[in-house]
Amino acid sequence: MTRRFEGKSVLVAGGTGGLGRAVTMAFLDELGKVTVTYRRQEEFLALKNSAGEHPSSLEGHEVDVTDESAVRQLIRSILSNCGQLDVLVNAVGAYAGGTPLWDLDSRVFDQMLTLNLRSGFVLSRVVVPEMLKQGSGAIVNVASRAAIRFLGGRSQRNRCTHKFHTAQRHRHRSES
Repeated sequence: MTRRFEGKSVLVAGGTGGLGRAVTMAFLDELGKVTVTYRRQEEFLALKNSAGEHPSSLEGHEVDVTDESAVRQLIRSILSNCGQLDVLVNAVGAYAGGTPLWDLDSRVFDQMLTLNLRSGFVLSRVVVPEMLKQGSGAIVNVASRAAIRFLGGRSQRNRCTHKFHTAQRHRHRSES
């Protein structure tokens, strides 16, 4: 443990999912004050129970990160409790695999777009102005490897296309 994030405030959106959980645990091990968003209370409780020596450094909020007003309320809460937000990690994402693009229900496709694209947009839209006011901060938007490398198979085409557009959207925004 290097204590690199001691005294730092970290938000891990999607912090109870597979990758989000690993990211959350890594920040806790580095002594960060971590807030996670989650969709199911039992996932957060399981994460809290596995937080080892650091359960008091972990806070959770059931928040729809595609809802801008809910995200604004969450960020206000974090700023009120911690004074600033040093790191945002967006690990929110979804994939409904196994169905060729031409057979995929458009509602399912819309749900994937909302979770994978809108979440990053909303989180960044709310967090960036606060980090600019602070004069510092870091944002990491996570995308699948499928965003840059086709995994093969017909059922993977919609995933790869979708992840590519997610990654490109966030890459271009970060270069601006």
